[in-house]
Amino acid sequence: MSSASRLLSLPGELLVEILKLLDTKHLLRCRLICREFEATIKDSLQLRYKIELEAEGLVDGVGCPLPVAERYKLLMERRKRWRWLDWSQVAAFPTPALCQAYELVDGVFASSMSTGLGASRHLSLTRLPTASEPARTTEWQDLGAPIRDFAIDPSQDLVALVIDEDTHENKPHPNAAKTELYAPISFQVGTSFIQIVDDVIGVFFWIHGPGLIIWNWRTGRTVVQCLEFDLPTSAYDFGFLSNRAFMVTVAHGQGYIEIYTFNADLDVSVQTQSPPSTGRRPPVRIATLLLPSVKPGKNLQRFATHSGPFVGRPTPGRPFETSPDCRLHVMELGYGDHFERFSLFVRNRHLLSYIPPDLGFSETYMPVTVAWDEWGPENTRFVSIIARFQWLRYVHGERVVLPPVPGAPSSLLLTLDFNVHLKRVDDPLPLGDGDETVMSDGAPLSSNIFLEPVVSKLPFIIRARVQPPVEQEYSGYMIDQDHLVGMRVHTLITIPGASAHHILGHTDVTLGAGDLNIVPTESEGKVLLLTVGSAAFVLEKETEFGTIEDDSCAYVFKPKMDGVGGGYVKMSLPEGVKEDGSQLSELQTKFEEILVERGILQASGESSARSRIKAAIASPKVESLVSIPGAVAAQILGEETTVLSEGILSLDVIPQPAAGDATQPLLTLTVGHATFPLYKTTSDTDLAELQNTFELVLTEYGLLKDGFEAAADEVGRSIREDSARTAQRIREAKDFYLKTHPRTVDPVHVSSAARNLTGSGVSGTQSLANAAHWVSGVVTSAAASAGGWIASTFVPTEPATTEKLNSTARGVSSVVSGAADGTKEVKDTLKDAAGSVVENDYGEEAREVSGNVGQSVGNVGAVAGDVATVTSGAALAVAGLQGAAGRQDEELKSAARQEHSLAEE
Repeated sequence: MSSASRLLSLPGELLVEILKLLDTKHLLRCRLICREFEATIKDSLQLRYKIELEAEGLVDGVGCPLPVAERYKLLMERRKRWRWLDWSQVAAFPTPALCQAYELVDGVFASSMSTGLGASRHLSLTRLPTASEPARTTEWQDLGAPIRDFAIDPSQDLVALVIDEDTHENKPHPNAAKTELYAPISFQVGTSFIQIVDDVIGVFFWIHGPGLIIWNWRTGRTVVQCLEFDLPTSAYDFGFLSNRAFMVTVAHGQGYIEIYTFNADLDVSVQTQSPPSTGRRPPVRIATLLLPSVKPGKNLQRFATHSGPFVGRPTPGRPFETSPDCRLHVMELGYGDHFERFSLFVRNRHLLSYIPPDLGFSETYMPVTVAWDEWGPENTRFVSIIARFQWLRYVHGERVVLPPVPGAPSSLLLTLDFNVHLKRVDDPLPLGDGDETVMSDGAPLSSNIFLEPVVSKLPFIIRARVQPPVEQEYSGYMIDQDHLVGMRVHTLITIPGASAHHILGHTDVTLGAGDLNIVPTESEGKVLLLTVGSAAFVLEKETEFGTIEDDSCAYVFKPKMDGVGGGYVKMSLPEGVKEDGSQLSELQTKFEEILVERGILQASGESSARSRIKAAIASPKVESLVSIPGAVAAQILGEETTVLSEGILSLDVIPQPAAGDATQPLLTLTVGHATFPLYKTTSDTDLAELQNTFELVLTEYGLLKDGFEAAADEVGRSIREDSARTAQRIREAKDFYLKTHPRTVDPVHVSSAARNLTGSGVSGTQSLANAAHWVSGVVTSAAASAGGWIASTFVPTEPATTEKLNSTARGVSSVVSGAADGTKEVKDTLKDAAGSVVENDYGEEAREVSGNVGQSVGNVGAVAGDVATVTSGAALAVAGLQGAAGRQDEELKSAARQEHSLAEE
């Protein structure tokens, strides 16, 4: 009897138990072996359940008491409802009117309520309703610390908060080695967001460039620390692929995706930087995936990515869970100056496939660069953007729910499903039974953006449902495994075509454009929430709010942001409101009635607040009294500095409608797009005297520098910035070279004699350089002493003279320091780039020898540079000025102490 015959002679129950040990792929292959195997698999509910779970992108649950027959029934019911978009029930639950941050993870919707500008202390968690339980909400009005962003994983009972201070008293997670994870960032972070994947937490942020820090929250270790230039400078977004891998999208040129992996057992915060030849710190770059080539001037400008959340643990009792292997990334691309937009869909498992399963972190790994034609057509779908997503969490598994599509009926609901099995013929719920369209062709996408039509073939299914009429339209949708969440805001009124601008004088900056909405709020002291497009403002009874003379379409108000005046905002309604009896005119009347009813807008008359803000923005443009290029205006709140605008500084006169009216602004100060009214406080103040007093006060507090010092600062900063840009171009050129040139497989070998010779050369010239640096220090010190003696002997000890010396010394130092810093950065970058290219093409030994030779030459150059420096007038001038200024400061302080002593006596 053959092996197959013996297997088929087993009892059916025993054969099923054997087949259950196979994965789904091999189980399906067994159906093709013979009719007996096919019948056995078809007749076994357990085996069919296993196959249908895989087909649905699910895995069996943990601890579910239901028998297989019940779970199979639930599975088929779930498939039918998602395919037909036929939900079993509809339930509503409230959320904050304006979310600063929000999440939808594993059946829990979390949100923090915005308070205007800055962090929030509020957090609300809502367990979404199920067939057997209603929605349940837990809310904290004050978490004890302001949070910038947060992430949750309900399966681990975990909340991670991004905070600015550590004064909170929240309960630490029992599995966390540390209650707080710190980032070594000494300056203010701009935008940031956080993600949790099982045992790691990642924060991606922008300062002057992109940054990424990943911690293992269970061990407390910092496992990835990418700051400054550790990531491509054009890195746009970040996404986890697993708890040991991530990708970074780069909006540079045609655009590309970089894939990294890391070792979560290594703490990089305590590891020093290793030379490339002896090791490296994580993360390890595995692959660079290029996007389609673009035409000149059509470079990629935006490259955002989004996928469903990760869940660390299965929920006990559930019949099934989403498979970790079933995950889709949705990327939004914007090209050229006009931001032509496209969507790119790619499966997570394809991106993970580039990571070798046996990768070791102690060995050298050379990343690969993959052209679009090699990876894109068969593994992605590249389409013109269908609609703009207003809410995140619109993708779960391989299913995407689209936002309302412009031009389509508002009741139309669309989903895209990339979990497609086109060759399947035995689906218990065959395709075509619902309102669906299968997209399996790879028709080229033609556009004036790309050099060639873009081909992509990843199949998907479009499903549609026309919903019953609703009182208010949805602004977007979210989904998770068992819920489809429609997001809508309860508004008192909506007016289309509005715009909001930060405006003073004749200059304005657009804050938002689109629908104007008035939303009631239950927050204490806050009456209404006003949104215009993507901009939102809190209105209180004390908010200055008024109209603009001779402009019936416009309103102006001064909102508060975290208790601080946020500047004036001008809001304009569409021109249609001027047509008496039109729908827009009626909406405007209702809008004003709402504001009057809430005590924000006065029914008649002119309040002082309205007069003040009207005067601040309603003046015509006049010729500037003075214009100064290259100015910067910034808002300083505590330790946080926010640049408001950069550009030309101008000072304009505002015509006065009423002479002697102190409430009318006298001048308008404009810097770039930001404009500020300057009020006259007294009627007899001389403008020149006022200006002198203004400058003296700023100078006294160190906020204003004289012309020479300010110009020197600008020169020094310009040198640093130009050098930084040059250095970064060198880094990018090096990276591109290494990506496009394979590492040598036949490295050059250098004899030990030659290696010893170059090494000894380094030692000798280094000694010479050290001696020259010492001589330089002695001469500079002597020049400082001489300058101090000259100051004390020949220069009168007066505050004005001392400040002039200090200013001149600081100015010269700024230029010299900027040149030195810039030169060093470019030199160091060139050295690293040259060494990397030599090692790539000729091997490690070649880099070592060439580095020694280069260091020898560099040391000789350093000697010559030091000799030239200490014998030049510039170096002696800098040292002498600093010495003179220092001596003057000491004498002024000594005189002050003597006066103080005499006063006490």
